[in-house]
Amino acid sequence: MKAFLSTVGFERALAGELARAGSDARIVGPGVVAAAVAVPDVDPVFARQILPDATEATGGSVREIAEAAYAQVEGAIDRWEGPFSLHPLTVAEPEPGLASRATLVGQALLDLVRERRRRAWRRYRPPGDAPPVAATDRLLVQILAIDRARWLVSAAAPRPLPNGGVDLAPWPAGDAPVAIDRGPPSRAYQKLEEAFAWMGAAPRGGELCVDLGASPGGWTATALKRGARVTAVDRAPVAAALARDNRVATVIGNAFNYVPANPADWLLSDVICEPRRSLTLIETWLVRRLCKNLVVTVKFKGTSGYPILDELPPLLARFDPLFARTKQLAHNKNEVTVMVRGR
Repeated sequence: MKAFLSTVGFERALAGELARAGSDARIVGPGVVAAAVAVPDVDPVFARQILPDATEATGGSVREIAEAAYAQVEGAIDRWEGPFSLHPLTVAEPEPGLASRATLVGQALLDLVRERRRRAWRRYRPPGDAPPVAATDRLLVQILAIDRARWLVSAAAPRPLPNGGVDLAPWPAGDAPVAIDRGPPSRAYQKLEEAFAWMGAAPRGGELCVDLGASPGGWTATALKRGARVTAVDRAPVAAALARDNRVATVIGNAFNYVPANPADWLLSDVICEPRRSLTLIETWLVRRLCKNLVVTVKFKGTSGYPILDELPPLLARFDPLFARTKQLAHNKNEVTVMVRGR
């Protein structure tokens, strides 16, 4: 079976997404949804990580669980000629002590590989040594604790996706690391930093970014940090320190009516609006070639509107992008982030 990891509270959204794609799906724990191996090749919006070939491992002690997991992954590690990493994981709301137990099981599994597969052990890379986001040359072994008795194990290499990127995120549970930054005037910068990590790209020095709904300026500050120029559009002004920066041009007005005089390198938008309006904004900017790359947040009230996200893959495919993915990132709330890189 395949197991998908989501934000806690969004398991039903993920299961519904898989069901609309033609797969059976069942919630097996907080933040974990399982589907049959026959699940279509989809890139679920509400899943940040996948265990592509998950099997169950059981045992009463740490050693027994590690032995059961080893029996299921040793063949894949043996056959793989490149480096491999191991991510021990727990469900997002583990029972007391479960996270520590997962760490112990992961270490015991590594000890077994070191003892019994010495040549393979030389290819081991720790999780902190994460490969580039689109790399396909590293086997990823994942062991997920559902509870003390139920574990899922998977060993697979990332596979390229038709829309860019790969199916396996290089970070444990698909949570891209985002450094704390006290500079931006809001914590919204975390979503944008996470999106750049997923895209493997970010604005470069001198590039022009249009930030729609910019106030108070969290995303503007994130673009400036990389040396970009920003046109900040909002009915309210950005923070005074940002407005004084000579790389920032402020436009006080309606973000949906703004059209740049020349195409921008990046469209950035964290505007609060109805989902349909966000999709129309994305389509308009791509149809009119007003930007090359974009990061746009689609926000929801309640849960009934999620099926509109099924419209995004065919919409984005019309423009033959180098990269186009939509994900509920770790720093998203009841919202998802659309990420596009043009050719």
